[in-house]
Amino acid sequence: MGIEQVPQPGRLVIGVLCSRGVDTSTAERLVSLLYGPVYRRSDTVPFRTFSDHYEKEMGEGISRCFWAFEPPFQRGALAEAKLGTNRIERHLAREGKRGVNLDPGLLTPEALILATTKPHYHRIYLSKGIYAELTLLYQRKEFDAMPWTYPDYREEWARIFFKGVRDELLDEK
Repeated sequence: MGIEQVPQPGRLVIGVLCSRGVDTSTAERLVSLLYGPVYRRSDTVPFRTFSDHYEKEMGEGISRCFWAFEPPFQRGALAEAKLGTNRIERHLAREGKRGVNLDPGLLTPEALILATTKPHYHRIYLSKGIYAELTLLYQRKEFDAMPWTYPDYREEWARIFFKGVRDELLDEK
């Protein structure tokens, strides 16, 4: 029989999509009030190279970046993080359209798990309408994509960013 153990905390990371001309500093300030300061940022790249899915709502010229938050993040708090970022998105929306899309994830030594409101066969229900998706799996000294991993999370620059956050998380233990 196994013995129940609470796993070590991970790190909160947030995938940020931003419309052209929108300043993300307010979103960052609001998220930081909930989860502490952003301590690491990825490069910002054009999102159009990955998908045009968000253009109807957010317009053309969307950019993508990732933020990592310094405080330890309890693994059981992912659903609440998604609910919090959804509230921030609604607060910042104009005329019902988002200028910023915030997608929280839990980065652990083993994986990157994203929170989502969309059910699918590969997603596990957490609570309060939120599901978890195993997005990247850490094995053989790198993050590997799953068949359903979004194209931008598969990109080398994104995986290098997540590996850097993972390495810092491990250094703290």
